[in-house]
Amino acid sequence: MTKNNLFKYQLISPNLPVGGFCYSEGMESFLQKKNLKTDESIKNLLLDELHFGQIRIEANSLIKFSDLYKKLFYKKECEKLKSEILSLNKFIIAGRDSKAIRDQQNQMGKSLLDLSKNLGAEFPFDLQNLVTWPLAWSWVCYSFNIKNIEMVENFIYNWTSNQLSAAMRLIPLGSTKAQIIQYELLEIINKISLEIINKNINDIYVGNVGLSMAQQSHNDLYTKLFRN
Repeated sequence: MTKNNLFKYQLISPNLPVGGFCYSEGMESFLQKKNLKTDESIKNLLLDELHFGQIRIEANSLIKFSDLYKKLFYKKECEKLKSEILSLNKFIIAGRDSKAIRDQQNQMGKSLLDLSKNLGAEFPFDLQNLVTWPLAWSWVCYSFNIKNIEMVENFIYNWTSNQLSAAMRLIPLGSTKAQIIQYELLEIINKISLEIINKNINDIYVGNVGLSMAQQSHNDLYTKLFRN
């Protein structure tokens, strides 16, 4: 197995230096209001987002970003392609309702691009101080020749893993239970990934309003463990 093929495992490592462990993406306030304290309720929360949430649009955008990078590499209509990449980047950030999660996208995206630069894959142009996690993730996957299906699967797996990590620190959810949930989600992650990569981004609809409202109300918590 080549070094590039192995790098995909570093991307989903909890040691990836992007600060993902700092965020609960609204789970902290959602759990407090809904009083969710069982492994089944956490699993259902993740399933709702996978089936109806913004994660679907972001996962699909990875394919579009990657296609744009390929064209950019061959220097075809560079300025037009740069404009399309920036436009898609802004579209992704505009789809997030709260400032806190937009800040999270920017922070994690910049951290991943910094890592990419240190590994010899610097982003090819200035992003005007606006970075999203999907843009950075797709760039790293493109740079290290990670296949589209693996890029999408790992993206979703990384999100579910971070959410389960947050849940373990918020409720009595042991690491064994978390691993069982992660295992049970694997087939669903594969199914959703295959569904997403074959769709046009304009044909994907989302409606997970509860989690979106929880993200917006996170700052109202009296005490909190997470930045978002």
